[in-house]
Amino acid sequence: MLLLPVIISGCTSPPERLIPPKAPPAVKIQDGFEIPVFSSAMSQLNYARSGFTDKREKKAAFRAVLDLFPRDIMECGHASIGLAYLHLEPDYRFASPKTIRRAAVDFNSVLDRFAGQPDVVVKAHWYLGWIYTELMGAPEKGLVHFWRIVREFPDAPVSQSPPVPWVNLVSPPKQHQDRKHPQRPEKLWAEVALLEIIRNTPDHPRAALAFDHLSERFPAGAATGFALKFMLADPGLANHALPRVAPYLSQYTENPYLIRDIRMLAQKASP
Repeated sequence: MLLLPVIISGCTSPPERLIPPKAPPAVKIQDGFEIPVFSSAMSQLNYARSGFTDKREKKAAFRAVLDLFPRDIMECGHASIGLAYLHLEPDYRFASPKTIRRAAVDFNSVLDRFAGQPDVVVKAHWYLGWIYTELMGAPEKGLVHFWRIVREFPDAPVSQSPPVPWVNLVSPPKQHQDRKHPQRPEKLWAEVALLEIIRNTPDHPRAALAFDHLSERFPAGAATGFALKFMLADPGLANHALPRVAPYLSQYTENPYLIRDIRMLAQKASP
């Protein structure tokens, strides 16, 4: 029998394939800060929206979105909204009159620069309505922006993340949702804008008009309940609200505390 020669090698297994080290992630030096560069404008924007301990670094992160992705108009619009709101951070309740004015100027600039982006424009109107009514004490200016939301953006949905820290609606998430028949978004900008109009207008006939619009379009909405509560507590508006109490309570069941308050106020306001 022919024996084949055996070649003895010092290596009993093939050498492992060499894996080159990963290149460090790209960064952009923005206003003296190293900002990671992402592959898309949305990822870059999400990074800018994340938590920062340094307000200047957060500003640089938003500006990086504008510099890196100038053609992604919607993301640039949302980054500009973030930059405008930075004037009011870390706590808008302690913002100085000067920084409040700067925020208003920047939000008005957003309206001009991103007029073709409804999702951006409606949010800028909301911020301006809030700034004028709540922070500047100029409701006549704020109401203009809330009415523009109602008339120009009647079906614009509120995004999943809280739009602003002062939206005072309690709307628990749905426990069960029929996936075969998707529902409309739980909140529309027009819905909460009408509530702010009712809360801030000194003109009772206009408040009643806004309430009629709100209750007719959103008969079982949380905003309608809060509007009912507000109107029932106002002697000049209670009589207008009383006929809507029973129809509303027959449909709305989500917030037992709101239901309780409406019933109590309706009982007090009833002749």
